[in-house]
Amino acid sequence: MVEVLVLYYSRSGRTETLANWIAQGVESVEGASAKVKRVDYATVHDFVSCDAVAFGSPNYFSYMAGLIKDFFDKALSIREKVAGKPSAAFTSGGGASNSALLSLEKMISSFRLEKVADGLVSQGEPSEENQKICKKLGETLAKRALERTEVPKD
Repeated sequence: MVEVLVLYYSRSGRTETLANWIAQGVESVEGASAKVKRVDYATVHDFVSCDAVAFGSPNYFSYMAGLIKDFFDKALSIREKVAGKPSAAFTSGGGASNSALLSLEKMISSFRLEKVADGLVSQGEPSEENQKICKKLGETLAKRALERTEVPKD
């Protein structure tokens, strides 16, 4: 069983809704489970022990939420332990700006994680289209994590 960590911050509930939809996508894949955690309740151990990870944040002042950035700062010392893990990012905000998404994706690159899907920028209240994209993102993360853990056959 692979575990996909869905790590997010949310005040309004919009980013949390997206996180839960991603988890539903993960759970739809046999052999995969989702662990949804708000970043202020997550530990670096959660990051190290998962098989794949999705990072979600509201768009605050054209950047990721401060608590997400703080989590990355705390995780810097374990960067080598997470390199190569499948990952993706998702954001929400009042406008269509992708700046928070870009900041998350820069962190994905800095930690040498494997970006497996284009990120999502949700504008306003999460929509049915956002739901479809989130579920697909969760499926993609779970399937890639399963591929990475398969034992080669002789």
